[in-house]
Amino acid sequence: MEFQYFIEEHTSTEELKMKITDLRSTMIETGLTHGLNHDKTIELSQKLDRYITEIQKRSLNPIM
Repeated sequence: MEFQYFIEEHTSTEELKMKITDLRSTMIETGLTHGLNHDKTIELSQKLDRYITEIQKRSLNPIM
């Protein structure tokens, strides 16, 4: 199952960090409640991966 998440360019790095923190908590709670292989847990994990990747890209290519 492939989910697409789009991160808008105007989303600040600080906003992304807050979303990462919130998503991580939600994913952990979902994993504990429904299991690590549940579709919702996997969906949240994939979304979290995209946000983390975006933060990493921004740190490698800061806007000047």
